[in-house]
Amino acid sequence: MAKTTLSVAFVLAVLATAWWRPAEALALDASEMKVALATATPEEEGFIEYVLGRVEKGTLPEDLVHSTFLWARKKSIHKFQYFKRGLILRAAEKGIQL
Repeated sequence: MAKTTLSVAFVLAVLATAWWRPAEALALDASEMKVALATATPEEEGFIEYVLGRVEKGTLPEDLVHSTFLWARKKSIHKFQYFKRGLILRAAEKGIQL
Protein backbone atom coordinates (compact mmCIF):
# COMPACT_ATOMS: atom_id res chain seq x y z
CA MET A 1 0.00 0.00 0.00
CA ALA A 2 2.86 2.39 0.78
CA LYS A 3 4.27 1.86 -2.71
CA THR A 4 0.95 2.88 -4.28
CA THR A 5 0.80 6.05 -2.19
CA LEU A 6 4.38 6.86 -3.10
CA SER A 7 3.69 6.24 -6.79
CA VAL A 8 0.64 8.51 -6.76
CA ALA A 9 2.64 11.20 -4.97
CA PHE A 10 5.41 10.86 -7.54
CA VAL A 11 3.00 11.19 -10.46
CA LEU A 12 1.42 14.26 -8.91
CA ALA A 13 4.84 15.80 -8.34
CA VAL A 14 5.82 15.16 -11.95
CA LEU A 15 2.62 16.74 -13.22
CA ALA A 16 3.34 19.83 -11.17
CA THR A 17 6.83 20.36 -12.62
CA ALA A 18 7.82 23.05 -15.08
CA TRP A 19 7.48 20.91 -18.22
CA TRP A 20 3.74 20.70 -17.64
CA ARG A 21 3.26 24.46 -18.07
CA PRO A 22 1.39 25.86 -21.04
CA ALA A 23 3.62 27.12 -23.86
CA GLU A 24 2.93 30.73 -22.93
CA ALA A 25 4.45 30.18 -19.48
CA LEU A 26 7.78 28.80 -20.69
CA ALA A 27 10.81 30.77 -19.64
CA LEU A 28 13.46 31.60 -22.17
CA ASP A 29 15.96 28.77 -21.96
CA ALA A 30 18.61 28.21 -24.61
CA SER A 31 18.34 24.41 -24.57
CA GLU A 32 14.55 24.41 -24.80
CA MET A 33 14.59 27.01 -27.55
CA LYS A 34 17.14 25.08 -29.61
CA VAL A 35 15.07 21.92 -29.42
CA ALA A 36 11.74 23.67 -30.06
CA LEU A 37 13.11 25.61 -33.03
CA ALA A 38 15.02 22.60 -34.39
CA THR A 39 18.35 24.36 -34.76
CA ALA A 40 20.61 22.46 -37.14
CA THR A 41 23.92 24.32 -37.19
CA PRO A 42 26.32 25.92 -34.72
CA GLU A 43 25.47 29.29 -36.27
CA GLU A 44 21.78 28.85 -35.48
CA GLU A 45 22.57 27.81 -31.92
CA GLY A 46 24.91 30.79 -31.65
CA PHE A 47 22.11 33.14 -32.68
CA ILE A 48 19.95 31.83 -29.84
CA GLU A 49 22.81 32.35 -27.38
CA TYR A 50 23.41 35.86 -28.76
CA VAL A 51 19.73 36.78 -28.44
CA LEU A 52 19.49 35.50 -24.88
CA GLY A 53 22.68 37.37 -24.01
CA ARG A 54 21.08 40.57 -25.30
CA VAL A 55 17.99 39.87 -23.19
CA GLU A 56 20.20 39.31 -20.14
CA LYS A 57 22.02 42.62 -20.75
CA GLY A 58 18.69 44.41 -21.14
CA THR A 59 19.31 45.52 -24.72
CA LEU A 60 16.55 43.33 -26.18
CA PRO A 61 13.09 43.06 -24.60
CA GLU A 62 12.35 39.60 -23.22
CA ASP A 63 8.69 39.81 -24.21
CA LEU A 64 9.67 40.48 -27.83
CA VAL A 65 11.88 37.38 -27.93
CA HIS A 66 9.33 35.27 -26.07
CA SER A 67 6.39 36.19 -28.28
CA THR A 68 8.44 35.66 -31.44
CA PHE A 69 9.58 32.29 -30.12
CA LEU A 70 6.01 31.19 -29.37
CA TRP A 71 4.92 32.25 -32.86
CA ALA A 72 7.82 30.53 -34.65
CA ARG A 73 7.59 27.23 -32.81
CA LYS A 74 4.05 26.74 -34.15
CA LYS A 75 5.31 26.69 -37.74
CA SER A 76 5.45 23.27 -39.35
CA ILE A 77 8.88 23.67 -40.96
CA HIS A 78 11.82 26.10 -40.82
CA LYS A 79 10.95 27.14 -37.27
CA PHE A 80 14.35 28.65 -36.57
CA GLN A 81 14.29 30.68 -39.78
CA TYR A 82 10.87 32.08 -38.88
CA PHE A 83 12.19 32.95 -35.41
CA LYS A 84 15.34 34.64 -36.68
CA ARG A 85 13.72 36.66 -39.47
CA GLY A 86 10.70 37.56 -37.36
CA LEU A 87 12.83 38.70 -34.44
CA ILE A 88 15.14 40.75 -36.63
CA LEU A 89 12.19 42.52 -38.25
CA ARG A 90 10.30 43.09 -35.01
CA ALA A 91 13.42 44.38 -33.24
CA ALA A 92 14.15 46.73 -36.15
CA GLU A 93 10.66 48.22 -35.76
CA LYS A 94 11.72 49.18 -32.23
CA GLY A 95 15.05 50.58 -33.40
CA ILE A 96 17.06 47.58 -32.20
CA GLN A 97 19.61 46.12 -34.60
CA LEU A 98 20.43 42.43 -34.34
